Amino acid sequence: DERMPVKHCAQNMWLIKPAAMNQGRGIEVFSNWKDIEHFLNTRPYHTFWVAQKYIERPLLFKNRKFDIRVWVLVNHKFEIFMYEHGYLRTSSHLYSTQSQDNYVHLTNNCLQKNGDNYGKHEEGNTLSYTEFQKYLDKNFSNHMVQVEDHLVPRMKDLIIDSLLSVRRNINPNRRKNCFELLGYDFMIDEDFRTWLIEVNTNPYLGEPNEFIHKLLP
Repeated sequence: DERMPVKHCAQNMWLIKPAAMNQGRGIEVFSNWKDIEHFLNTRPYHTFWVAQKYIERPLLFKNRKFDIRVWVLVNHKFEIFMYEHGYLRTSSHLYSTQSQDNYVHLTNNCLQKNGDNYGKHEEGNTLSYTEFQKYLDKNFSNHMVQVEDHLVPRMKDLIIDSLLSVRRNINPNRRKNCFELLGYDFMIDEDFRTWLIEVNTNPYLGEPNEFIHKLLP
């Protein structure tokens, strides 16, 4: 297990997520325990929520937040297939921990596409690994970080570990010839650590631009 560095705790920021929703719906950002407690106490009874520590010092792309979406397929034999090409999902607004705007903090395409700045910086608010590597080479050349050699292997480790942790709950009826398509979301912090943010059982498969259109099988 990797401990959360103190630098990510300066503002005590937390994400509160509804356990049964995806695509950025219902997510709130808090920095005060009393506000969290009040929020949860006013939610409907018997609803489930996830409290997740916010990564306050993420690696930024041109001063904006991003995460990385990777598709993963698991079949009935518990064989795990990671799609070769992940992609970055970018925010439309400059990053600030002081902002209360979800368009700053959440990079889900289903949220960002409703914002006024959607597509202002990147078409469909997405970037390829190749474009990301060019950015790293230009702005962090002294760190010599390689997406495919350093970041992707860590993503693979996290994918395997997460699936092993719930192996008994996957396909409990032991049905044959079936599979599950998952959307894994990762973040990179300013020290180039890779963090697993969440796993989606209903990943977005829209085509916000030609790049994503070519990725879809």
